[in-house]
Amino acid sequence: MRSAATLLALGSISAVSAAVDLSSIKHVSSANVVPGAYMVELDKPNALGRRSVVTPHSALYRSLNGRGASWDLRKEYHADDIFVGVSLNIKSDEDLKTLAQVPHVKSIKPVFLHPRPEPVSFYQPTGKNDPKLPPDTFSTHVMTGVNKLHAEGYTGKGVNVAVIDTGIDYLHPALGGGFGKGFKVSHGYDFVGDAYTGANTPVPDNDPMDCGGHGSHVAGIVGANLDANYNFTGAAPGALLGAYRVFGCDGSVSDEVLIDALIRAYKDGNDILSLSIGGPQGWTSAATAVVASRIAAKGRIVSIAAGNEGEFGSWYASSPGSGADVVSVASVENTNTLVQTITLSNGHEPIAYNSFLPLKVNGTLPIYATSANTTVADDACNPLPDTTPDLSGYVTVIRRGTCSFVTKLANAAAKGAKAMLIYDNKDEAFSGIEVGNYTAALISQADGKYLVGEFVAKSGLKVTFPQTGGSKNIDSPQGGLMSSFSTFGPTNDMFFKPSVAAPGGNILSTYPRAKGSYAILSGTSMATPFLSGSAALLLEALGKSKTNYHNARARFQTTSSAVPYSHTDADPLQTLAQQGSGLINAYKA
Repeated sequence: MRSAATLLALGSISAVSAAVDLSSIKHVSSANVVPGAYMVELDKPNALGRRSVVTPHSALYRSLNGRGASWDLRKEYHADDIFVGVSLNIKSDEDLKTLAQVPHVKSIKPVFLHPRPEPVSFYQPTGKNDPKLPPDTFSTHVMTGVNKLHAEGYTGKGVNVAVIDTGIDYLHPALGGGFGKGFKVSHGYDFVGDAYTGANTPVPDNDPMDCGGHGSHVAGIVGANLDANYNFTGAAPGALLGAYRVFGCDGSVSDEVLIDALIRAYKDGNDILSLSIGGPQGWTSAATAVVASRIAAKGRIVSIAAGNEGEFGSWYASSPGSGADVVSVASVENTNTLVQTITLSNGHEPIAYNSFLPLKVNGTLPIYATSANTTVADDACNPLPDTTPDLSGYVTVIRRGTCSFVTKLANAAAKGAKAMLIYDNKDEAFSGIEVGNYTAALISQADGKYLVGEFVAKSGLKVTFPQTGGSKNIDSPQGGLMSSFSTFGPTNDMFFKPSVAAPGGNILSTYPRAKGSYAILSGTSMATPFLSGSAALLLEALGKSKTNYHNARARFQTTSSAVPYSHTDADPLQTLAQQGSGLINAYKA
């Protein structure tokens, strides 16, 4: 029997429904889409019941015009075995209904914009003798058995890997020094041009040079040649790379461009398609996910980033990585990490801070804590009080939490702060933080509490930032564990994503020559090409057959190692919703 409260609630809902015409409430989506643009998939001509000379495209246009619809053509797709369709601008909701009534229209989906891939963290070495370089840049190879395959002579020779990204700096010495036949970057295409932002018309050309950096870093992880100066090589240095540029120098990329690139990379005969791209759409039916999955089903290995939205929890899968047959790749932390140190005037053990290069802070300075309370939730989230001294002669210490790092730093800078340390609000491993143009870095919770304690005690403590010799490599406390940023699945329709995990936290790789040639980045964007390079080794070892293409994901999944939740023995394993089947082992696969 329903309770009186339930009946009262139902009565209230009925009263509201009677007072408001729910159908009059306009649906507004927060999705990042091209307004009025739709991807339309069409049946093939033999499903039309007409002569073969009538194409699905011409039949669509004839039908729309005959029904009085207002529309504009954006792009046609003619890949009979992958995707036959168009993208259209539809003028009104009524025109959209008219489109849906055309008999051979199979599906209609908005044109999504995928954000430019951005690393979770970024560090850059100064040169081959930089003491801040990790001592073992092959640690990711050891973690995954890639080093054993290299020792047996496997390099990915004879395998073609398409890198669909921001382009590749193919003139980089470790990436072959040229473009075209005879070079490592042997093929590719620029689908968009430098000025493309996702909101304007692409201007394609034949030169996929990278003006961003992300694609060059990804390409190096797949297959960079050995650079003895940096003791670095890609997972499959013998593989040939295809540079398929889908981003301009700024902005996003649309579904239309991504689908075009996927189809071109497939038709060009690439064995592996690697995409460190995506956004949280979460359905296997997303337009790019469907196309990527069909390519995989045709006999290709399609490796796509799981996403960097781990903070949002489960059911946040990214597309096109949500494709049913693709390999969606999560990120595991590298076993090594690099930190800088601060020396303390009282002889206390140096304090580590998360930066690849030392902060440019000269001299020995006293500290100033913006709050004496080490549990304050919103430290420096609001303008600092008028009693705050001129902070230009201090190292300012701020607690993490509530508002953005840049907001905290801006409030401190408004009082003159020039050097700032943000201490963590949890006992966890270092991670990259966004500091804008401020001189700042993250320190641990324990070290932050220590500094605040010294400030409160008025001990006169001063600190120094060594500009040389202050760096050290440490075993990452999170090494071998899931990266906190790695996205959780499954898909919204309950497909198992991510598929596997690979090293993606603190990864050294190539970077455009104009931007320093090498960099250390973090993200599932880095894990994805590692899987792609490992797949190239697998194909070289087992042969390029349709069976081996189709079985690649299963091989990596069934030979992977489960990733624990922490390094505490009694703790459980990390959920499969984040790690997939676990960390890959290329040698066992």
